[in-house]
Amino acid sequence: MAYRKVTSPEVPEPPGEIFSQCLVIGNTVHVSGQHAGAPGGGVLGDGSVADQARYSFRRVIALVEAAGGTAADIAKLTIYLTRIEDRPAIGPIRREFFTDPMPCSTLVGISALAAPDLLIEVDAVAILGAGA
Repeated sequence: MAYRKVTSPEVPEPPGEIFSQCLVIGNTVHVSGQHAGAPGGGVLGDGSVADQARYSFRRVIALVEAAGGTAADIAKLTIYLTRIEDRPAIGPIRREFFTDPMPCSTLVGISALAAPDLLIEVDAVAILGAGA
């Protein structure tokens, strides 16, 4: 079984292509951590954790869709927050993008992300065709 690299015009590729944003192996989609970082630096949107979460989820879903799936195919999310006190803001944002059955999820408080203004990063695993 070979890897298939997936890209999306909605998700900037990493500089120097030091990692893949999305790989498909069989019918499993692995999405690297997505955030609200702007391609030229800084953060997209208003900078709030809610707005950054929206950008993160949009990018995850854009990659899954580019792989041939839908948001309903996402089985697992891992959410990284630099301020654990922002956790209550994430649930309502998640409901904007996902419906029951909700993806499995792990939320981890961390000290920092790749850029100082980033507050959240989300990675995912999807199974193509598994969603309703």
